[in-house]
Amino acid sequence: ALAALACIAALFVGGCSSAPAMTESGFLSDYSKLTDVTATRMRFVTPALKDYKAFIVDPVQIRSQASELSAPDRAEIAVYFRDAFVKVLTDRGYAITSTPGVGTARVRIALTNMQQSTWWMKVHPASSLSGAGRGGASMEGEVIDSVTGKQVAAVVQAGVGSQFTAFNYSTVSDIKSTIDEWAKNAGNRLDDLRSGK
Repeated sequence: ALAALACIAALFVGGCSSAPAMTESGFLSDYSKLTDVTATRMRFVTPALKDYKAFIVDPVQIRSQASELSAPDRAEIAVYFRDAFVKVLTDRGYAITSTPGVGTARVRIALTNMQQSTWWMKVHPASSLSGAGRGGASMEGEVIDSVTGKQVAAVVQAGVGSQFTAFNYSTVSDIKSTIDEWAKNAGNRLDDLRSGK
């Protein structure tokens, strides 16, 4: 009830937090196999993904036109995003390489939309509870065979920053917490595939 009241109250100062819109930006090589998982995630995964032992992780592209982020902020987010996915892969024993070959896949990622954080809406506990003012992002990513270029996995998803991060009042920190959640989910999915789930 408290969350609902906070959300209603937040309507008077800009509304409850919602993830940025998911759109087809043209970044992915194929959108036709994506299926809805939740309201903020579409995914396509083949069992063949578990057969790859090494990954090329391309630099993350930022295709969002969000004007509130400076060039240094955009560069910081792009590097953070790539590093988060490299860590997920290496933590699970996969090799990171720059050389295409059999058993090697290429990871391509783009941030397609970014939503500005409104810090003053996150100061009050009721607003924070409702999610009001949280920044976020949407992304498109795919895993393709490094030799054939065949798509073996793809995702389009959106999210907002964590309401549980203390003193998290910036757009960059909100987007980073969204990236952390995406990276964790990707790692969990790889674990599921490897274990046959």
